[in-house]
Amino acid sequence: MELSDYSPQPTPAPASMDAVALRRWVLLLVALGLLVYAYGISRTCFVGIAPASLVSWLLSYWARGSDYAHGYVVPIVAAGVFYWKWRNSLRAVPLGASNAGLLVILVAMLIYYVGVKAQNPRVIAGSLVVMVFGLIYYLAGWEWAKQLWFPCAFLIFMIPLNFLEESVAFPLRVFVANLSVKFLNGFGLDVIQDGTAIRSLQGRFMPLDVANPCSGIRSLVALMALTSLYGYVTMDCGWKKWVLFFSSMPLAVIGNLARISTVALVAQGFGQDLAMKVYHEYSGYIVFSLAILSMLALGAALNLHYRDWINHWMQDEEPPPPPPRRTKKQ
Repeated sequence: MELSDYSPQPTPAPASMDAVALRRWVLLLVALGLLVYAYGISRTCFVGIAPASLVSWLLSYWARGSDYAHGYVVPIVAAGVFYWKWRNSLRAVPLGASNAGLLVILVAMLIYYVGVKAQNPRVIAGSLVVMVFGLIYYLAGWEWAKQLWFPCAFLIFMIPLNFLEESVAFPLRVFVANLSVKFLNGFGLDVIQDGTAIRSLQGRFMPLDVANPCSGIRSLVALMALTSLYGYVTMDCGWKKWVLFFSSMPLAVIGNLARISTVALVAQGFGQDLAMKVYHEYSGYIVFSLAILSMLALGAALNLHYRDWINHWMQDEEPPPPPPRRTKKQ
């Protein structure tokens, strides 16, 4: 039996890296175009009674004053964290598309649809955060998405959360006023709580009302953003990051308590005009600075390796060897 000549059929060549990269760039450009149209051009929100895009709505809120001005900084910080991750570790991670990212994109599209139908700009802004993460997951792969989840989630802080003032601010105002009265009574001031106001029984000052801006909601949002960023960059364990993040809540309450109490003390000792027209305007910066210092101190305490420090302290230090004797030359 003769062996017939056999020539193997050439296997199809795999797609070159240039073709894969080109396809990824095309998809990225298409996605960016859709993002610009959906969130920067399409008039899905209202500024007053005029229809506007989501970007215009966000800019209108950020321009209202210091309470929302941090929105300008949030995208810049998120981009800075992305660059920091890319310089340190991300550029060594190979790109790899993942179809699972399409599910995240579909969820973002659903959130966007619900936000447009409900005419809720905050829901639409939330869909932008999910969409950015989904695009990274789909176009770059899970390893990239896993390392970039924080800058994506940090974008939540650019969304105005003033709606919390209706549901959270009033109970927080009552709580802070109650604590302030107890604190001032401990210092010997005859004051009582009247709803959300602090009233002097001696008539030394007019009732000081803990208004919505003094509830602590706005300082809480700013501290949450700072503690999350500081914890993500400096903490070496996940639980330490969460402890530092949740510490923003008591820090905001304590700082607000200190501000309201000291305003009442200044009004008691130096008059209401000085307390409300001078001290009240600048005390917020002082108290917020103290809250930041407390955050830094807590972060330093969390990063201490107590077990190593205690073991080193408990070890018996060996005495240094005696110096060698010098023999006299004969």
